Order: sequence, then C-alpha cells, then structure tokens
Amino acid sequence: MSVANVLFDVLAPVALVVVLGAVVGRRLDFDVASLSRLSFYVLGPAFVFAVLADAELDGSVVVRLVLAGLAGMAASLVVVAVWARIGDVDFEIAAATAMTSAYGNVGNAGLAIVGFALGDDALPIAGVLMLTINIGGLVLSVGLAEARSRSPFHAVVRAVSAPMAVAGALAVVVNAGNVDLPLVIDRPIGLLAGALIPIMLFTLGLQLVQTGATRPTGDVGLMLACKLALAPLAAGAVAAALGLDGDFLDAVIIQSAMPPAVFCAVVAIEYDLAPDRVTTGVVVGTIASVLTLPVVLIAL
Repeated sequence: MSVANVLFDVLAPVALVVVLGAVVGRRLDFDVASLSRLSFYVLGPAFVFAVLADAELDGSVVVRLVLAGLAGMAASLVVVAVWARIGDVDFEIAAATAMTSAYGNVGNAGLAIVGFALGDDALPIAGVLMLTINIGGLVLSVGLAEARSRSPFHAVVRAVSAPMAVAGALAVVVNAGNVDLPLVIDRPIGLLAGALIPIMLFTLGLQLVQTGATRPTGDVGLMLACKLALAPLAAGAVAAALGLDGDFLDAVIIQSAMPPAVFCAVVAIEYDLAPDRVTTGVVVGTIASVLTLPVVLIAL
C-alpha cells in the first residue's frame, strides 16, 4: 500500500466525515449526547450482531483475537502502573493516563479504517476486537472512577450488561446454532448496522470540537508512546505468537493503534475524574494519530 493510497483512499474518507461533523454539526445544532446514545444503544448493538451472527470465524480464532486485543491494553497499563509507582503520581492523574493509554477509539475510527484498508471481509474481525476493547475499556475506565468510593465490581456488571455486549452474546448463540433469521428481522438489523460507522465518525467530529483541550503535560507524552506505539507492537507480537496472520494480524495491529477513545472523556466528565487531563489526552492523541496511523498502514 503506497503513501498516496493510505492518505487518500483510507484516511481521507474517514477524516472528511469527522471534519463534516465538526463544521456542519455545530452549525445545525446537533445534540452530541443524543447521537452518542443512538450509537451506543441502537446502532452499535445492531452492528455487532450483524457482523458476528454471520461471521465465519473459528472459535479458537475469536479467543486469539480477544487475547491479542487485551494484550495491547495490558502492556500499556503495566508501563503506566510502573511510572505511577516510581513517580508517586497522584491517583487521578495516573487513572487518567491509564484510561487514555489503554482504551482506544476502535468504534468511531477503527471500524472505518479497518474496512477501508482491509475490505469489508475484515469487519467481523474488527467487530470482535471492538467488542473486546470496548468492554475492557469500559471496565477499566468506570472501575478506576468507582475505585475512589466504590468497588470496581460495579464496573464489571455495567460492562457485561452493556447493549453491545448483550448483542455480541446473542450473535454468538445465533452463529453457533446456525440460526437463519427471518428477513423481516435480518434486514432492519442490517440497515441499522450500516449506519453506525458514518454516524460515529460524524459524532467524533462534534465531540472533538466541543470538548476542546488544555495544554499537554509530560504524562500525555507517556500516554502517546503507550497508546500509539507500545499497544500495537505488543498486540501484534502476541497475535503473531498465537498464529494469527493476514487480515487477522493486520486488524489487531490497526485496532490497537487507534488513539484514545472519546468515551474516556465521557467517563471522566461524568465521574469528575481529571476531566481536563483526559480530554487533553483524547484530543492530542487523535491529532498525533494523523501522523502515526499512515506509518502503521504503510508498514502493513
């Protein structure tokens, strides 16, 4: 894949929809919260169900994808934990750095980039990784926020009962049982699933403009190194060691190389967990990924 292919055929379509959301969305007074809820409760579950219910993925392959995706997150968390311990870092700053170092934007941007770079046949692979990293990120983010006053068990309960997790479980049952859904059900699910990627990219543009950012600090530099370099390297190494190759390996690396998830900022604001620092990490990480993602895609 040439530099021109990466910039114009893969990243440019994604960037244009994000820019459209940033420019047009505010002028037309779109409600970010409503669009996010639409994706979280309706379009996301429909997409997960659609790609996994018909996916021809071996069970052992799914397990290896999950392990590789979690390995990238774990590698970043280990580095941040050591840094926080050695530097006696304040809990909220350490938590903010951990969230943004491990939890990537595998939904808003990751799905689109995998689809454009590898083709629609790779979307089920990206869907498995999206579900894995989203659930892991949700447990981590809410768990860190709750740890100040409540047990992290609350975060686990929220994560496994989230709409996308439930849809994923139902899809696995349908897939394993070779169930043929009637067209009156299958087609509406497909229509809703097809709307997820453009809506999420559009919403990302709105969110990035509205959240803004403060001046980056040293811990943001550590986050960038972990999220954009260490995570994809660790995930790719584990995936290769587990025997994944081709689109499977490439999808693992691409999804693990995504910048911090916008949902990190949502959690930080909701729970008042260093919201300025988390928002800065999301915005700076997204901007920095414009430089790092082309390198990843060209290397693949």
